[in-house]
Amino acid sequence: MVIEGWQVNNFFTLFLIILILLFHRRSTRVKTGRMFTYILICTLVLVVADTFARIGENRGGTYIIIAFLGNLAMFLADPLVVLFSVIYIDCWMDEKNKKQRKVFKVIFQFFAILNIVLVLADQIFGFKWFFYFDRADYNRGRFFMARAIVLALFIFLVTVYILVFRKNVLTDYRRTLYVMPVFALIGTIVQVFYSGLNATYAAGALACLIIFISFQSNDVNMDSLTGVLNRRGFDIRLEQLMSSSAEGEGNFSAVMFNIEHFKDINDAYGHEEGDGAIMVFSDMLVDAFGENCQVGRIDGVKFCVLTEKTSEPEIKEGIRIVKNSLNMVRKKCGWSDKIGVRYIYETFDPKLDVSAAEYRRHLDDLMQKKKYGEEKTQQGET
Repeated sequence: MVIEGWQVNNFFTLFLIILILLFHRRSTRVKTGRMFTYILICTLVLVVADTFARIGENRGGTYIIIAFLGNLAMFLADPLVVLFSVIYIDCWMDEKNKKQRKVFKVIFQFFAILNIVLVLADQIFGFKWFFYFDRADYNRGRFFMARAIVLALFIFLVTVYILVFRKNVLTDYRRTLYVMPVFALIGTIVQVFYSGLNATYAAGALACLIIFISFQSNDVNMDSLTGVLNRRGFDIRLEQLMSSSAEGEGNFSAVMFNIEHFKDINDAYGHEEGDGAIMVFSDMLVDAFGENCQVGRIDGVKFCVLTEKTSEPEIKEGIRIVKNSLNMVRKKCGWSDKIGVRYIYETFDPKLDVSAAEYRRHLDDLMQKKKYGEEKTQQGET
């Protein structure tokens, strides 16, 4: 039995992607983590599709349907990896130049959608544009090379995107993010001229590994328990939003939460249950305020959400969802009836001349004042 190069390459690419997915856990609830997961899953699907396609082509006969489906999946999905990469890179940028960046993202979205339409039309109507089978033989269509060049161009545009908006990328991540488009571009060029080796997906998987090792698995700005921002990461994001707001590029609101009587969970069920409660609560905040919000674990059981929502009804709706979700989990787990949340919210005033740490302490003060006011009211009632 002769083992071909593509078999070894695909096996190790799949093995690598699966390993990264297994170790990439908690941060999947943060937008950066979710986009990274989408890139991994999409690449995984493409490698599996490539494997099926090659097996079907080699065996022929009734296996040709597997070859067709594998090739169809690859032609439909490979621009999606590029699109997810752009969105992922955008997650590591500040709030400036959002309108200009949106133009880039719309172009990538249009390309991904147009590709799906054209590939489906090609196969449904038998135009032989990109690929087709002559009995059991796979053939490249007359526009195969043109599409490959366009795809390579869009991968190159990802690098251009980082270069154009490099000042918007957080300094800690700027250099590492170049790995993704550069590796993908090299892999695509190799793939076009040597189809016997699946270089595109292998290069993409290697880029994901470098990114994962560099900061996705060990980000100093990420809380290791919940996967949301820690205090350092929160202050960095807050500083960016404050700067953008001061320059007239969008307002934001801060919503601070504190889990009340959390000690009762630890005392009654142990610290493992307490850690689980903290993780579940961080998920509730992401679900309630949307994927574009920034959630920070400020201290212990104190969290703060930074959201583009500035209208009071929208903010109150998010708070209501959090409270209802916590009540459901509390009843399900049998926690004390005292378990609840205290919260405050405020739309940032761009005229304020304060640092991120000072503004965070201002929010802390508002929380303490609310707590003191509630306790004083309760004492008056008794």
